Amino acid sequence: MSRAALAILVVLAAMLAAPSATSVPSGVENVSQSGCGCHSGDNPNPSVTPSIEGLPETYNYSQTYELTVSFTGGPSDSSNINQGGFNLWVSDGELTVSDGTAQVNALDGSVTHTEAGNDQTSWVVIWTAPTTDRNVEFILHTNSVNGNAGGSEGSSGDMWNRLTVEVSAPVEVQEPVNPFVVLSVLIIVTAVLLAITLAYVFYRVSPDSFDWDTFAPWIAEWLTSTDHKRVGTLYFVQGLFFLVVGGIMALMIRIQLSVPGNDFLTQEQYNQFFTLHGTVMIFLAAMPLIAGFANWIVPLQIGAPDLALPRLNAMSFWLQPVSAILILTGIFSGGGADTGWTGYAPYVVSETAHVGTTMWIAGQIMLVASSTLTGINFLTTIAVMRAPGMGWMQMPLFTWSIFVANLMLFLSIPAWGVGLIQVYLDRVIGTAFYDVAAGGDPLLWSHLFWYFGHPEVYVVIVPAFGVISEVIATSSRRSVFGYRSMVYAMAGIGLVSFIVYGHHMFTSGMDPTLRFITMLTTMLVAVPTGIKIFNWLKTMHGGTLVYRTHTLWALGFLVTFTLGGISGMYFPSIAMDVHLHESYFVIAHFHYVLVGGTLFGFFAAIYYWFPKMSGRMMSEKLGTLHFLVAFVSYNAAFWPMHRLGVWGMARRHHTYFVTTDEALGALPMEAAGWNMFITVSAFIFAASTLILVVNMINTVIRGEDAPPDPWGGWSFEWMVASPPPTPSFSEIPTLMDANEHIANEPGAIARWFSRLMVAEEDIEEAMH
Repeated sequence: MSRAALAILVVLAAMLAAPSATSVPSGVENVSQSGCGCHSGDNPNPSVTPSIEGLPETYNYSQTYELTVSFTGGPSDSSNINQGGFNLWVSDGELTVSDGTAQVNALDGSVTHTEAGNDQTSWVVIWTAPTTDRNVEFILHTNSVNGNAGGSEGSSGDMWNRLTVEVSAPVEVQEPVNPFVVLSVLIIVTAVLLAITLAYVFYRVSPDSFDWDTFAPWIAEWLTSTDHKRVGTLYFVQGLFFLVVGGIMALMIRIQLSVPGNDFLTQEQYNQFFTLHGTVMIFLAAMPLIAGFANWIVPLQIGAPDLALPRLNAMSFWLQPVSAILILTGIFSGGGADTGWTGYAPYVVSETAHVGTTMWIAGQIMLVASSTLTGINFLTTIAVMRAPGMGWMQMPLFTWSIFVANLMLFLSIPAWGVGLIQVYLDRVIGTAFYDVAAGGDPLLWSHLFWYFGHPEVYVVIVPAFGVISEVIATSSRRSVFGYRSMVYAMAGIGLVSFIVYGHHMFTSGMDPTLRFITMLTTMLVAVPTGIKIFNWLKTMHGGTLVYRTHTLWALGFLVTFTLGGISGMYFPSIAMDVHLHESYFVIAHFHYVLVGGTLFGFFAAIYYWFPKMSGRMMSEKLGTLHFLVAFVSYNAAFWPMHRLGVWGMARRHHTYFVTTDEALGALPMEAAGWNMFITVSAFIFAASTLILVVNMINTVIRGEDAPPDPWGGWSFEWMVASPPPTPSFSEIPTLMDANEHIANEPGAIARWFSRLMVAEEDIEEAMH
């Protein structure tokens, strides 16, 4: 009996110690599922108000919180021995107790009152937050009792209610990503991808000799070569690499402007991005691409074995990557040049300009040296190394364009170099060329820069004119209409470009008379440019146009460059320039000329001359796809900028605001939608360039062999094999005049030529 009594006592003690109820999300239930086992009533009563104090809105991982569980209302009375009870269930974390008034249910981890805690309406519970990232749900049931438990009436008249509370998971506040870290990573990734691509191409071309003993001499030969074709290829690869880098900067600028009030870039970061974007695109992408094609094609077109000064040519190239490192040094520390690609004084020499500005200036000085050496080389080569029989007026128009561009560069770049040296001295040794307080003149920089800067725009567009002349003439199956007028038009553009630079300074306080003269001369630029447009149209009109990928790019060039030229004619007007000068209208015009002009022109050059350079034919299907995607997305990206400029969207500003009211400085609501549309289009345009890259890699690896003259061209470069040997000509060719043969043919053609030519007796008479 004693053992049986002891067992009964143990069971009773366990029943007293165990919780009387289990709280689950559906409510309080025990074995009988009738609610709380010691109280009656199946339904919650709104007169009882449960509460949990001490819960945070958002918890911290593993932190301990002291919770006060209580209730008010119902039949509970402080005069009763038994006043109430509770059960608290939690979906995550751990519940513990701090005193003997509550206990933990071992079955589900919930907490309920003990017998000692049955005489109160408030209890203390400890909750340890979880280490997970999910919201936590608390379900509290409280009982308000009338103290009659154990009496004849049992637990009748007691009331209970339920409270559900949710605590949010912690939201990690991350440090905003530094855009310059993103840019630096993307530049490194692009360089690595370029290296992998070159190695892959080398492997696919020569899989049997893909080992270091073969690869190392191959690399060394490229790095030390003075052959104009290899140096041209190095320029070409560099230009495409920095075209990608500059494009990445442009896309990050467009992300910032995609929505009003964006904080992706700070004001300082935005200034650095658009400074480096302009610098990279002009000096490290466009000009190397021009130099690449000039190195490849000019000696072939004039029948020269190489450039006049091959070692100087190699030196000109190797100054470029060194200068690029200097220019971009600041971005790796987040302190790149932030002055705008124009580098206006006095800001460029002020203490507030980032330290990367000094390195930017040093890199620009090296680019001046590179361009000067390049100009010497090409001017000398074209002047003295033309094939026998090739006079000035027998040179191909592309060679003429390189000659005019380098002559312009040679005459303008000293002013830029002098200005850069002055700025560099102001920054590093404290001279005062541009310090107003010390007697310097900030406006001097504007004159020096734009005396170089405006011809520089034509330096990069005139070679594109030469490319388009070659492509349209070949595609039309006839010589270009008005050859001499085309030459004079290029020379006229070069001459006028030095005179009209002042229209960039209309808003700088220029004398009204000088502004009027500059306005007239600026409008004069339209004359030689119009001559070229009409000559190209007449060339196509008089010929039989054969559509190839390079032809499509040439036609796209005609459309976009003409539109850019028309929008540019607003700026010579003084009144219009004052309103549009600092607006996005300038951005639209500038990119229509440089992207729709220069870039489209050199896309045409790639598809036109790449078979000659690589010895393989490019895919016309991929080329056509590239053109269609790029042409549509390009116009979608830049044409709406005209509208934004008319609305008053300012350039060089890192953000903008829209409103339905006519608030000062705010744009209409539609501007936000247009900016997002521009950003999406810009990303599509950038992605289209990948089609070109894939086409080029595929061409080198598995393209069909290219004949010496796949397009039916007439100049000397189509006389040699594809790719050309070294030296390109086994013997220097001689240019013969085909008109002599045509003039001796009988018939209408001969008579027509005879009327154009002066009879020999008339020549002799004139000489005597």
